Amino acid sequence: MTPEIIDSLQKRFGSADFSRYQVVRGQKYDFVRLTATTQSSVSFFSNPLGSADPGAGTPSLFKTLEQTNLVKNASFGQEYFALTQIRTYGNFVCKERQPAGLGDNVVYRGFTAKTNSAMEKLQSLLNTGVLEISFAQKLYYQIARPFVQCPPGFGIDIQSLASSRNGNAAETQISGTNWNARSDYRATAVYNIDPIQIIEPEIQIQAAINFPNGTPDFSASGLTSASGNFTPNIELGLIFDGYVIRPSQ
Repeated sequence: MTPEIIDSLQKRFGSADFSRYQVVRGQKYDFVRLTATTQSSVSFFSNPLGSADPGAGTPSLFKTLEQTNLVKNASFGQEYFALTQIRTYGNFVCKERQPAGLGDNVVYRGFTAKTNSAMEKLQSLLNTGVLEISFAQKLYYQIARPFVQCPPGFGIDIQSLASSRNGNAAETQISGTNWNARSDYRATAVYNIDPIQIIEPEIQIQAAINFPNGTPDFSASGLTSASGNFTPNIELGLIFDGYVIRPSQ
């Protein structure tokens, strides 16, 4: 891949000696919180390290390397980046990032609203949206259903599902259970860029997933836990996979 990247750079930018540059495999990623109520768009690469995530609500979530490795707003800084794959991610955050006081017995499918559960809404979320990526205010990529077309290529491989009943005689079977509400975990299923896309230093990056019909309202999911009903925290992510190109030391 390194000779291909150097050849692409030389054809595009002329006489610079890119053989003096290091080509290192790397990712540029940004994970943002989805607000509980309906949203028409979710933006990425807008809030760098140390800034507050606008979707986190109160208390504010200040981004660390857990959420992003972006160091400058809407830019990858002084590095070239060769984009070879696009990945997206959407899921509930881990229990430690869920609302404070949440009990151990968390039920994302809900007992009081089986046909309108958070798991079902997550399934709907992962099957909608349009990813739009622009460089220098020029649209380069427009991908429908990005969570399907551009899966993360990592995650849990569910081999079998537990019972969809809780033992209550009054409870009826939940169709599908929806624990398969996740994107494709296979590394071979990601969205590949061919030919590769060179992202220049300091170029303005605009990336967003637009939802023409709005995102599901997770505040009305009818979830239950040992401490009562709650609204789950959802996280969406955009990952640029490829190669960082920087001057040799």
